[in-house]
Amino acid sequence: MQNIFGILSNGVHIDVSKTERGAKQYATKNNYDTVTIRYNGGYVAEVISKKEGGKWKRLNTKNN
Repeated sequence: MQNIFGILSNGVHIDVSKTERGAKQYATKNNYDTVTIRYNGGYVAEVISKKEGGKWKRLNTKNN
């Protein structure tokens, strides 16, 4: 399986891309500020990036 990237909307992960870059582009175009990941297509999502001051900031996660 591969990782699935998404955005956080009202506390819920929504799948949007197969790549982190694609998820960041989607988030930027649609005014979201948080990118999430589902490792290996699992059920649990984790926040990996937040947009602060117009730039994406990578957060410390268990797998990076």
